[in-house]
Parts: sequence; structure tokens; C-alpha cells
Amino acid sequence: MIIHILTFSNPEKINDLTRGELSFFEESAKKLGHEIKIIFARDCQLKFDQKPGLIIKGTRIKDIKILIVRANFLKSNLEFRHSLIRQFELAKVPLVNGYLPIMKAKNKLRTMQILGQHKIPIPKTYIVTNPEYLDDVITDIGSFPVILKTLAGSHGSGVSIIESKRGLKSIIDMIIKGDDSDPVMVQEYVKESKGTDIRVFVVGKRIVGAMERIATKRGEFRSNFHLGGRVRVAEMSPEEKRMAFKSVAACGLDVAGVDIIRTNYGPKILEVNANPGLEGITEATGRDIAGEIIKYAIKMARKKIKPQK
Repeated sequence: MIIHILTFSNPEKINDLTRGELSFFEESAKKLGHEIKIIFARDCQLKFDQKPGLIIKGTRIKDIKILIVRANFLKSNLEFRHSLIRQFELAKVPLVNGYLPIMKAKNKLRTMQILGQHKIPIPKTYIVTNPEYLDDVITDIGSFPVILKTLAGSHGSGVSIIESKRGLKSIIDMIIKGDDSDPVMVQEYVKESKGTDIRVFVVGKRIVGAMERIATKRGEFRSNFHLGGRVRVAEMSPEEKRMAFKSVAACGLDVAGVDIIRTNYGPKILEVNANPGLEGITEATGRDIAGEIIKYAIKMARKKIKPQK
């Protein structure tokens, strides 16, 4: 079977990270006797007449049996990119992951709302829209340092640790300058985690890998693999597994990375990622994670293919 993958990278300026991710899929598909074809978002033209469709360079929409969406985009052109994913759904193309789950997971504010709605434990978190009320947030958090995050970020980008009230006020005053400025997320810092978290990789209703990520650079609190964090296989408690499944189900994702932090009050969810990276989890576990995604995608495709009469 041919499995199509949608990527939002520029085909002329594809970076090493995306190239590596795609090579994982290509190698795994070959081992399983399948083939990968890449669809670049910029090669997709949206079509509207009697029904929504697409004109895609080198691919006919009817030939796409399943489309794995690698939502490797942040804030730029967010509305169009989400709409492109939705267009594939409207054209009746089966997706892994779908439009609405990606929307939920890509919006950190919305993710926090969903996790809170489902009573899934998360660190104390605030969305700050006006520096005027920052004192109330600081009083409620109770102590420094705190974590400052932008609402769009990946691989540890857009995340800072702030050591003082003066420093936090200065940065937020610089970021939030008016009604058109994006809000920022202020989150409690869990000292006992010591720069370590767990990334759980969920495919369908299975945990296909879990790794512990450990910050190794001096002064670095972020444990992300692409920031030099060390990775190793993680042993998970039944409660951590339950929380991971519940978080993925709440967002409606088929494939997800769930970041868990261990606190003195039990595990808490940091993030649910709709486009989890493959390199770190593959290195840590020694498992063919891309192959697991492909097998799941094929299973979903076959459910959609009707037998010929």
C-alpha cells in the first residue's frame, strides 16, 4: 500500500529534523512492504465548486488511501494550515491525526481547558493577557522561579524560566504591548522534577514507547532531546499510563506524545503533542515507532476501503 504523509515544511528548504523524521517513515514502510509518498502543503491548492477538493502536485485525491498528517508548524499561517487539513477531511480522505484534534493540541490554551475539563492533573497555570494583573498571578503561584511559555512553541522553543518578579514583569511588559498582542502562559515550576519529564508515545489505544528525558546542560531546565537532553526508557506507573490515555482521548488524537512530570503530589500532564518527534523515542526505546504509526495507518485505511462486489 502507498501511505501518504502531509508535511508543512518547504520542499526547497527542508531542514535536517524534518528530513530525518521522513526517513524514519520511509525506512519503516519499506521493511513492512509498503511505500511512502510525501505531500508538501505548499503543493496543495484548495478547490471549491460542487464540493470541496484539492489539486495536488503529482497526486490525485482519489489515490490517497490514508494520510498521516505531520503537523510540523507553529504560529505562521495557522488558519490556512488548519483549513488545509480540514479540506482533506471534507474531501473524504482518512487522516491520522484529524483536523479538530490537531487544532486542540496545537493551541496550548485550549489543551489546558480540555485537560482541566476532564479533571486531568496539570501544573498550576495562568494565561496572562494584561500585565496590570500580574501581581495577582504571582501571589497565587506563591514562589519563584516560574515557567514562561508562548502559546505556540515546539521542541522547547518559546519556554523560559524566570527567577524573579522583576524579571517576569519586564519580559511580559515587552511581550504584551496592546490588545493585539498574544497572551503568555505562566506556570508553576516543579523543583522536585529536576529538569526531568516523561514522554509517552501513544498510537491508537496503545503505548508504543515511553522515555525519560533528562536535561544535561548546566543551567538548562528543559529536557527536550533536540536541546541536548539525555533519553532513556521510562518505567511508568499504572496511574501515569491511565493519565496518558485519558489525555489523548480527551483531545481525540490517533497519534500523540504526552509529556508527564512527576511531582510531590503525583504525576501531572505538561503537554499533549499532536506531532511528537521520532528520533528521541526511537533512540531511547530501540523500537520502530514510525513502523507502529504506519501499521496503525494501514489498519485505519483498510477499514475505509470497501471490498469490490
